[in-house]
Amino acid sequence: MVDRGKDNIKSLKASYEQICEEILDERRQINENLDRLQQNTIRELESIHERLNNSIEDDTKRCLECISKLKIYGAKLKDNILPERTFITLRKCIDQTAAADSLLKSMINNDGTDIKFQPNRELIQCHADCTDLGKIIIGDPQPNVDPNKIVSIEDKSEYNVRTATDKSSCAITGICTTSNGDLVIADNYNKCVKLLDQAYTVIDQVQLPTYPRSMCSISSFVMAVTVSKHIADAHNGIYLLRVDGGKIIRKQVLKMNHVCYGIAHVDAEVFVTTSGTALYEYTMDGRLVKKLYEDSTEQNRGDI
Repeated sequence: MVDRGKDNIKSLKASYEQICEEILDERRQINENLDRLQQNTIRELESIHERLNNSIEDDTKRCLECISKLKIYGAKLKDNILPERTFITLRKCIDQTAAADSLLKSMINNDGTDIKFQPNRELIQCHADCTDLGKIIIGDPQPNVDPNKIVSIEDKSEYNVRTATDKSSCAITGICTTSNGDLVIADNYNKCVKLLDQAYTVIDQVQLPTYPRSMCSISSFVMAVTVSKHIADAHNGIYLLRVDGGKIIRKQVLKMNHVCYGIAHVDAEVFVTTSGTALYEYTMDGRLVKKLYEDSTEQNRGDI
């Protein structure tokens, strides 16, 4: 019972840390949406301001042109010119005066043009009505899953995830989903991780120093990717990646002194296999807890 109590405390701590991460992810999504609304509103403001400003500048320019022409016509009428030319100049002056009068009325009607901001009260009220980002639920233990249960495929679709920067054909060695439905995939041959939207279009990718071997979810928007060659070198390790605003961001790199193939995340710890012979348990900050299993008599016996 004591051991079980310790396991429960450990599991509770893991749930607490994961929920904290999910709350932060939820806040990031809200911030992204608010940033998008702010940018849209500012773009509309800039468009309206530019249109009104151009209209005022155009009216002012036309007004100055009218004044200049009327001065010219007035000067000509004062000169001793032929009667027929006086008539033509006077006709032009009358037409220009009518045009100036029409422009002046238009400018008077538009005088004092101002712009105002009308807040989205529904959005403000929606935020005011909310008391939290989500409910914290004390759940029952997860039911046991039959490891021998047969999984059937209901549908199949194929999508091309090769990009212009890829030098090889794609070899997908890992796949995870974010809480908003985007997919994160590890492309072994091209040494990168790609982000796919819900239409399965590649919207971002990040290069890795060598081959990504496997991938698992840490939280709603954080994934862990094992990176390794066939032999141990300086590039072996676990890359923690975050999906934020349609971009993949490197969060942390945990260096390992052995090759890293399979990976799984359980109760705030990660379990990593070598080239099929050993299984290691690590904390989330990269500290080795212990080697759980090793069998060097045969290849591929420690895959997760």
